[in-house]
Amino acid sequence: MRTKTSLGGNIFAWIFAFISIAPFVYVLALSFLTPKGVTFGYYYDVFLGTSQYLLRFWKSLLICLAIVAGQLIVSVLAGYGFAKCDFPGKNVLLFVLMILMVLPLQVTLAPNYIMLDKLGLLDTYSALILPSIFIPLGTFILTQSFKSVSDDIIDAAKLDGCGLFRLLTKILLPMNTSGLVCVTLLSFLDGWNMVEQPIAYIKDFLRYPISVALAYVPPADSTLQLVCCIMVVLPPLFLFTYFNRELVEGIVLAEVK
Repeated sequence: MRTKTSLGGNIFAWIFAFISIAPFVYVLALSFLTPKGVTFGYYYDVFLGTSQYLLRFWKSLLICLAIVAGQLIVSVLAGYGFAKCDFPGKNVLLFVLMILMVLPLQVTLAPNYIMLDKLGLLDTYSALILPSIFIPLGTFILTQSFKSVSDDIIDAAKLDGCGLFRLLTKILLPMNTSGLVCVTLLSFLDGWNMVEQPIAYIKDFLRYPISVALAYVPPADSTLQLVCCIMVVLPPLFLFTYFNRELVEGIVLAEVK
C-alpha cells in the first residue's frame, strides 16, 4: 500500500511538474525559431544590440532592489518590536496588520493615490517604491521568525552590552536567515510583477517598468516578444531556484509560529 501511494504521488508530482514547466520550455524553444530556421539574433538585439529593452530591464531591477532594501529595514525593525518588545496595544496592532495583509491590492490603490498626490510623488519612481516598502507581509513573517529566538539569548546579549544594532546584526538576523531570504524573495517578486501600481500612479510611459511596458506596447515581431518574456522571467527564476530551501523554511516557520 505504501509503495502504491508513493508511486501515485510520484506520478502526480511529475505530471504537475510537466504542466508547470511545459509553457516555459515552449516559449524558450520558439524564441530561437524564425521562418528561416534557428537564430540567436533576437537575443543579441534584446540583450546587447539595442538599449530599448535592456535599459528598461535594469530600471525595473533597480526599482525592485530599492523596494527590497526598504521593506527589509521596515520589516526587521517592526518584526523585532512585535516579537520581543512589550508595549500597549501590541496585540491590537498585530491584528490590524494581519487584516491589512489579506486586503486586496485594489483596495489600497485609491488611498495611496491620494497620499502620493498630496506629497507630489505621482509620476515618479517613488510612487512605486514607497507604498511597496510598507507592505505588511514582511513584518508578519519576521515577527514569527524572531519569536523562535529564545528570550534568554537576547537577555544575555543585552547584559554583555549589545545595543539594538549589534543585537540584530550579530544574533537575530544570522539566526533567522530563512525568514530574511523569504521576505527578500517575496518582496522582489511583488515589485517585479507589479501591474496596477504603475498604471495608477505613473503617466509617463517611459517610466513604466518592464512588466507593464511589454504588455502595453509589445514588440511587433512575435519572436522578439518571446525573447523579452524570457528576459523578464530570468531574475525571479534564478532567485527561486537558488534560494528555494530558504523560501520554504521561511514560509513554514511563519505558519508554525
